[in-house]
Amino acid sequence: MRFLLIFSGLLSVVPFVIGFVVSLFIPQATWIDRLGMAALPAGCTFLAAILLFSRDSARTSSIMQGVRDDLLESQDTTDEQFLSARPCEDASLLLELREAIAQFFDVPACKISRNVDLISDLHVDQLEPSFQFAVVRPAIISRQKEPQSFGFSTTSLHTLDELVKAIREVLDRGDEMIQSW
Repeated sequence: MRFLLIFSGLLSVVPFVIGFVVSLFIPQATWIDRLGMAALPAGCTFLAAILLFSRDSARTSSIMQGVRDDLLESQDTTDEQFLSARPCEDASLLLELREAIAQFFDVPACKISRNVDLISDLHVDQLEPSFQFAVVRPAIISRQKEPQSFGFSTTSLHTLDELVKAIREVLDRGDEMIQSW
């Protein structure tokens, strides 16, 4: 909450300064009037930032809790069952992603099945920035030979196998770039 108040306060400084500068062009305004003209947009910005953050935070928490509850109600799947569902080129990456997803939603890894849909079951599209930061980024960074920037999108991915394939493509592009240097 402290971060929210600090960030909202810093954000409201911009309209305050703009409002104050604009008020200087009104010759008959007193200093109290000028401060009031500057404080009005600053206060509106402060309030809007708090309300929008609260709404987004509540929405994200609701989605996370719903996914977590659904995952906890699902059947347990052992690592052997998880891997034997379909052939996989990179089993270690698949298991690493399974563990990362389980940690992201705060559930045991055995609750993540191989046929989970990233969009309809896990709502990754609505949790996009935090999912990429907590799940995709560590998987890519742990396998890169040299730290590099990369672009990644989960918009068209539905299965864990597609996610593994997309991460593999990012890693292969990075390897090609290193070899070309």
